[in-house]
Amino acid sequence: MAEAALDTIISPLLPGDQPQLVDLYAGATGPSLEFLITLKQQPTTCCWLLRQETSVVGASWFTCVKEEAELIDFVISPSRRQQGLGLILLEGSLQRLRADSIARCHLEVRRSNCAAIGLYQKAGFVIVGQRANYYRGQEEAEDAILMRWQTDEGSARP
Repeated sequence: MAEAALDTIISPLLPGDQPQLVDLYAGATGPSLEFLITLKQQPTTCCWLLRQETSVVGASWFTCVKEEAELIDFVISPSRRQQGLGLILLEGSLQRLRADSIARCHLEVRRSNCAAIGLYQKAGFVIVGQRANYYRGQEEAEDAILMRWQTDEGSARP
């Protein structure tokens, strides 16, 4: 993982970054890039990109209200997964939230997404609940796992 961190930079989304996001979001199963770009026009939305050399290899999108945030979407390029880059981006994003006085962050994730749940737990998220049959598709509905991260300054973790 240390080697992966050597040539990575976390920076906010800038207007000229949108073309690089098209490749990152090709085939993504979460919110559409169009939705996220529209959401970014709101003052409560922030996005950080993980750059490696000249490429954008990851993105994290949050909505923030007062001292709380919600992770709306998190993506790492499929060709760059399993290299520790997800944890670098997630921890870097949480550091930036903390610097902006955000004390808590919430998210929901498919129960079957064990890799994501493990990543979130490594970054300090804890499971706080579930929503039955939350994700509905062409096949069976799937539960959402609810997770929360909070700073040491926030109230005690559950």
